[in-house]
Amino acid sequence: MRSKYSFFGFPRTSPDNVTKNTIVIIGSTSTSRSIHPTYGQKKATYILRRLSREYDTHNMYCRVILDDYDIVDIGDFHGRDLSNTLKKVLDNGAKAVVVGGDHITTYFSLSGIPLQQISVLDAHLDAESCIKQPHHGCVIRKIIEEKGDIYVKILGFRGFSTMYSEYEYLRKHSNVEILPWPVEKEILHKVLADSKFLSIDLDFFDPTSFPAVRVPEVFGADFSEFVHLVNTIETSKLNYVDIVEYTPMIDNGYICGKKLLQLLLEILALLARSL
Repeated sequence: MRSKYSFFGFPRTSPDNVTKNTIVIIGSTSTSRSIHPTYGQKKATYILRRLSREYDTHNMYCRVILDDYDIVDIGDFHGRDLSNTLKKVLDNGAKAVVVGGDHITTYFSLSGIPLQQISVLDAHLDAESCIKQPHHGCVIRKIIEEKGDIYVKILGFRGFSTMYSEYEYLRKHSNVEILPWPVEKEILHKVLADSKFLSIDLDFFDPTSFPAVRVPEVFGADFSEFVHLVNTIETSKLNYVDIVEYTPMIDNGYICGKKLLQLLLEILALLARSL
């Protein structure tokens, strides 16, 4: 479903018009089938754009006025079209924030990008064996298989629904680092400041502070504290961030959607400070 709105009212444009001073918001409508229902993830970006009309374009304490920067919304993409679009955006030197429902978004986003490192905030390892089509439960495994010697850092693991075979698979790879929950704020700060590619699966957060996810797990980061942490970081090396696994169908009053948008504003402000 195409929205007549853009994120926060930022201009709509095409990937051909972005430059090294541009911050690009991209929507993903990619979803995948698994034992877990999607709970309306395909409509996530449509709903988030509509909700974003409630917010002004600055961060928490009004220190960064985002209208002063070249921030654009280039619309929604699906599957391989998302891969091609992101590659063009990054080749032009821009920074990208991809927002979607399903974590398969990360695989499609990065499948065409030369990649040496990625940090992942996630309650799960997402390293199942992909027998048929890629899905949200095998994203990390697919990236490792296709990228070869990529370094992967997973922070926040505590998944009761994670199969032991996933842990065994990742443990055999010396270039994979797993930091189970709890994760110290200082480590999160360093990851947010030093990583170039970052994937945020919203089930990283404690479900009491962000319940609208497909596979919630007990414990996890407090969402409000994390937003504040992003606000405190002065500059970052980030070129790519994705925020995934939002489930609007089980988001009563769209409270979590609105919180997600507040996180997005802080990430945009961080990227703006880092230009």
